[in-house]
Amino acid sequence: MISACARGFGELIMAHKGQRICVMGGGPNLASDLERVQADIWISVNEHGARLRKADYVVAMDNTHTRLQTHMEKHLRQYTNAPIIGPWHWDDFQLMRWPLQPKFLLSGVIASWVATMMGSHPAILAGFDCYGGAQTNQHREYLPHLVGQVRVVSGPLTQFYKTYEAAETFGEYVPPVGLDIEGLSDGEIVVRVLKNFEFRGREWPPGTMMRASRYEVRRQIKHKSLEVVE
Repeated sequence: MISACARGFGELIMAHKGQRICVMGGGPNLASDLERVQADIWISVNEHGARLRKADYVVAMDNTHTRLQTHMEKHLRQYTNAPIIGPWHWDDFQLMRWPLQPKFLLSGVIASWVATMMGSHPAILAGFDCYGGAQTNQHREYLPHLVGQVRVVSGPLTQFYKTYEAAETFGEYVPPVGLDIEGLSDGEIVVRVLKNFEFRGREWPPGTMMRASRYEVRRQIKHKSLEVVE
């Protein structure tokens, strides 16, 4: 028996090309930033933006909420029914690959990249305080990976990108040349269970075959609870 994975993030590549996509971070400046933003698509970093307005998507890289120590999906569903994008089996759209992987990056950093991969024109970063400006290194590392136009409403990321102005106009959106859509979905594998294994809310007996991302089962492969079939 093979279990199906969440839908791959590859389905969302260029799904909103040419649209203004606002990424809502968790900084204290989010509410005031949103008063100035006009956008077509809204992405909430974790629950932060969804607390303030309807979100079209959520990006969450954590499986467990760090402070509350509760499952992240359960936590997010208190605030929104929007599709969740992330690296875990429970996500609606599962990230198999992201720039600088296997480095595990902040959800806000990945969300900014997700927006540009969706075809944002521009990607508008709101509520990015970066912990008082103390954590901008990952954003700096992602500068080469954000395609297209990026604007920042306020905060320390204005050192990297132009400041957002609602009246600014942009020309016709041109998708980046050579974008590897197939490669962004790569990483899905079929594994065989070798030892009793709890996964996706149930126990899987030895001999079961399932489909998963290599990232989420990497530890079980290393410790020989699973073996890769293909």
